[in-house]
Amino acid sequence: MGNLLNRYPGLVWIRVFGEMLTSVTGSMLAPFLIIYLYDKLDGNVLLPMIIVGLQPLSEIIITFLGGGLTDRLGRKKIIVAGLLLQAGAMAGFIFAESVWLFALLYILNGAGRSVYIPAQRAQIADSIDDSIRAEVFALLNTVGAAGMALGPVIGYFVFTQDPGIIFGMQAAALMVYLAVVYFKLPETIPVDSGEKGVAMNESFKLKSFLSNHSYVLGLMLFSLPISFFYAQAETNYRIYLEDIFPDFLVVLTTLASIKAVMSILLEIPLVRWSNKLSFEKILIISYSLYFIAALSYGFSTSLLLLILTQLILTVAESLGLNRLLNHISHIAPSNKRGLYFSIYGTHWDLSRMAGPYLGGKIMLEWGGSTLFLLSASLLLLGVLCQVLLHKSVTESSMMFRRKLMLKSEDG
Repeated sequence: MGNLLNRYPGLVWIRVFGEMLTSVTGSMLAPFLIIYLYDKLDGNVLLPMIIVGLQPLSEIIITFLGGGLTDRLGRKKIIVAGLLLQAGAMAGFIFAESVWLFALLYILNGAGRSVYIPAQRAQIADSIDDSIRAEVFALLNTVGAAGMALGPVIGYFVFTQDPGIIFGMQAAALMVYLAVVYFKLPETIPVDSGEKGVAMNESFKLKSFLSNHSYVLGLMLFSLPISFFYAQAETNYRIYLEDIFPDFLVVLTTLASIKAVMSILLEIPLVRWSNKLSFEKILIISYSLYFIAALSYGFSTSLLLLILTQLILTVAESLGLNRLLNHISHIAPSNKRGLYFSIYGTHWDLSRMAGPYLGGKIMLEWGGSTLFLLSASLLLLGVLCQVLLHKSVTESSMMFRRKLMLKSEDG
């Protein structure tokens, strides 16, 4: 235990505490939120998807208007602000009844998430040695999974009694985490005001922005198939399940809990094992497993097969998502880590903004099987593009180094 505590700095354990606290309460709510909106809005399928899409829309806007905010103001201030906005939104859901108030609260929650997530990832990149950085990302995901193992089961019983209690618990958990961050979390932003000024000016020049950050924009774009698949799994699939299983709430809770337990047991060992594999191999393995999972979601009517799918999904995200985050921390200049994580994370926002509505339309017209067949096809296209992009950038980098060596020899 002592070796484990000494392996990571104190700020990691603060994040572990916060992740555990908020993931328990958050996962109490997450599996049932779409169903809650669906019931509140009189069984309308598309309107809840539009409302859910407003949160990532606000995240996209804030990302591009202030993508380098955490690089200018500091990690700690932005984390505090993000947690405060999310807590306010969760408290508001307790009293919300109208469509417009639901929409406003989703936007507020999205604003909080859009500044919080890049700031905390940039802080890890600032503070953690490269040799264990992917492991730390995996540790935080594992802690989140531990919370999600407990949350859905508790949430099921609370949701059937009074859904408002879950919103209150999530708001309280966010405020407790905020207090710990405010009093205990150190600031880790690199001290280099000259470079930070350049980053701010570049952010407002679209052409310069696109050319200077083309690689991370490419990584973001070709990660869209993954986040599109998750957008369907988190929204439309929960409604699709209702047509397959009469006791779909029990099935939903069971799958979420089993998935969480698998993540706890497998994620860190998988990340450590995958360190010996190249980035391209990890991409191919991860996307291939996502492809299988998408097909299974579309065509499986057996609970046993869906449990096996949770195992496949756990391996896919343990390998792929953690390596992609570590890759972003590799390629980001020290004064632009917040900006790079903001740009890359936009693929989640884009998918969660448009994905639920588009998926809902496809599901209404052609059924859930077609929706997940489309998701699987997009995943195959995504991995092909990711591998070609990485090869292209690697080859360009090697050519540039050769030219530098030749100039040095000539000199």
